[in-house]
Amino acid sequence: MNYHIPARLNMFIIVVCVIAFFSLFIAGMHFQQLWIRVVLGLVFGIVMIPVYSLMHEAAHNTLHQSDKANLFLGRWLCCMFIISFTFYRHCHLKHHKKNRTDDEMWDLYYEHQNKLLRYGNLYLMMIGFGYLATWLSVFLFSLSPRLVTLSIFKNHTEINGFLNGFSTAKKLLTARLESIVVINFQFLLLYLINWDWSLWIIYYLVHGFVWSSQNYVNHAFSPRNIITGAHNLKIPVWLNFIYLNFNIHLAHHQNPNIPWLHLPSFIKSGKERISFYKNYIRLWKGPELTKTKSPTENEIE
Repeated sequence: MNYHIPARLNMFIIVVCVIAFFSLFIAGMHFQQLWIRVVLGLVFGIVMIPVYSLMHEAAHNTLHQSDKANLFLGRWLCCMFIISFTFYRHCHLKHHKKNRTDDEMWDLYYEHQNKLLRYGNLYLMMIGFGYLATWLSVFLFSLSPRLVTLSIFKNHTEINGFLNGFSTAKKLLTARLESIVVINFQFLLLYLINWDWSLWIIYYLVHGFVWSSQNYVNHAFSPRNIITGAHNLKIPVWLNFIYLNFNIHLAHHQNPNIPWLHLPSFIKSGKERISFYKNYIRLWKGPELTKTKSPTENEIE
C-alpha cells in the first residue's frame, strides 16, 4: 500500500501551532500574576506536543514530500523547540539503533549499579533536565561544536550514546549554523514580547517539564529489544489530535518510515495496549531492577 505523507494536514497543524505559539506569548504579556502565567504555560506545553511530534516526522522525512520543505519545516519547528534540527535528527535516528540497550536505559538498573544514582539519573531527566540539555547543546554548538565532545558529557552513558557518530565536519558546522539561527529566533521572540524574560522562562520551563516527564513513557518497562522495545499506549481519543499518534510508538518502531496518520492501521486494540497514564505513574515510582542483558543492534527478536 502507498502510505502517503499528509503534507497539507501537517502544514495546517504547523500553522495552528505557530499561531497558538505567538498568541500565548502575546496573551501572557497582559498578565503579571504568576499563577495565570503558569496556567498559560501549561497550555503552551500542550501546544508544543504536536510541535515535537511533527519535528519527529521531519526527522524521518515524513513531514512533507519535498526534501527541501521537510528540512525547512523541521528547522522552523526546532527553532520553536530550541534545538538544532541536524543534531535532533541524529539523536533520534541513533535512538532507533540503540533503543533499550544499556546506552538508553533510564527505567532500569543492574545489581552492580548505584541505585541512588540511577534514581537521580531518571528523576533529573523527568523534571526537565532532559529538555534543558537541548538548550545547552544549542549554546555549545553556537560557541564551538567541539565543546559537545568534552569528557564531562562522554562520561554520562546515556548522553554519550547520543553523541557517538556526531563528529563529521559537515554535521558540526550545520549544527552550529542551525543553533545560531535558533538563538536569533528566540531573541527575536523576546524582542517581540518586550524582553519579558520571566514570561519566556515560565513558558519554556513548564514546556520542558511536560516534555521531559513523558518523553520516555513510550518505552519505559518495555521488552529489552531494539525493535519491539516500545508500547502502543492507550490515551483518550481527543488526545490523538494533540499527540498525533506519537503514543502508538511500538508501531512506529516497527515501521519507522510510515507517516503518523497511518500508524493506527498497524496495531490491534487488544489487551497488549497499556494505559499511558498507568505507565507514566509507574515511571515516576523509579527505575526497576533488571537482570536482562542489553540487546545488540543485530538482534530483532
